[in-house]
Amino acid sequence: MISVKAADQMVREHAFKLSTELVSVNELHGRILAQDLYATREQPPFDRVAMDGIAISFSSNSKRSYKLNGIQKAGMKALRLESEDDAIEVMTGAVLPENCNCVIPYENCDLQNGKVTIKDGMNFSLNDNIHGRGSDYQKGSLLLTSGVILNSPKIAIIASQGLSEVAVKKFPKVAIVSTGDELIEPGLTCEPWQIWKSNPYGIESSLNEQGIPSSQISKFHLLDDEVEVFSKLKSIIDNHEIIILSGGVSMGKFDFVHTVMNDLAAEVVFHKIKQKPGKPLLFAKGSAGQCIFGLPGNPVSALVCMRRYVVPSLESSFGISSKKLYAKLAVDITFKKDFALFSAVDIEISNSGQLIATPVRSNGSGDFASLATSDGFLELPEDAQTYLNGEVFAFHPWTRY
Repeated sequence: MISVKAADQMVREHAFKLSTELVSVNELHGRILAQDLYATREQPPFDRVAMDGIAISFSSNSKRSYKLNGIQKAGMKALRLESEDDAIEVMTGAVLPENCNCVIPYENCDLQNGKVTIKDGMNFSLNDNIHGRGSDYQKGSLLLTSGVILNSPKIAIIASQGLSEVAVKKFPKVAIVSTGDELIEPGLTCEPWQIWKSNPYGIESSLNEQGIPSSQISKFHLLDDEVEVFSKLKSIIDNHEIIILSGGVSMGKFDFVHTVMNDLAAEVVFHKIKQKPGKPLLFAKGSAGQCIFGLPGNPVSALVCMRRYVVPSLESSFGISSKKLYAKLAVDITFKKDFALFSAVDIEISNSGQLIATPVRSNGSGDFASLATSDGFLELPEDAQTYLNGEVFAFHPWTRY
């Protein structure tokens, strides 16, 4: 049995290596950038007008009245100011006219009969309201690094470089495999000794949270039969890159997932972790580098292990450096076992901006209805048995932050 820290390190080290593909700028949301992005030109590429108003040639003895001589709009080649006695009307985003070095907003001006007068009390100076050429960044500057999750600002940056497509990480082909004779598909009649499947849908939702679309996910079900587990699981592993099983990894007489791994030419990296819930977790590698996760069948254990180990493995595959979150415990907790404790918590944000974690009431690892009021779970380390109100611990949210 290994520690949480060791298990975390192993799943990251053995993460599946994803290839890349070129994707259109129209389809980048949520994808993982697989290249460094450098500026194709300086920004702004010209001295840019930052306010609607008038552009003048400023000097220490600048006038207060000017003759209007043209309008410079955005998308138009730069006009030229021929005289310091003249001014040119300019629009936000336009190229600054030649020989101009100051923009005075309309609200500070009176415009009448082709002339403009600066209002009394309005002061102005060199380079006012001008977004200087190259002041944001120079050509060749690093704008985005490989491994970032592409959201609206980042996609806009890509488009602003004139790029119609960029390299992103390919999505893995994922199999979700539920096991157990007692499981019935939602929508079908359920006998008193049966239960409806829930783990596959929670696991799929967690994958969706990581940006993996349902089109990349296939669901399977295996009965508690060693021959079926072996034969069907072999085909599933051969045709997928990430395999996530739920159930069949404990010590029961009908838990066959662990026993068939050698027959499937899969290397068991570890089986069982010093944690509660989720102790029976299994992690193995297929012969072609596939990642095989055997989650416990209990719903809370399955979802906790999914979030704590499968998600970090996926982040390593994508090249993501996720931000670590921490929360302050709101009550004392005593856990008299040499295990790490994953405590589901409800999160509130204090006036000082701290995350405050209050444990939710639960009736054990089968009581996944209790998770409805939780935002994630705290990781309480194995090197203590008492965790005090006010202490800060790692927080793992259900939803990507």
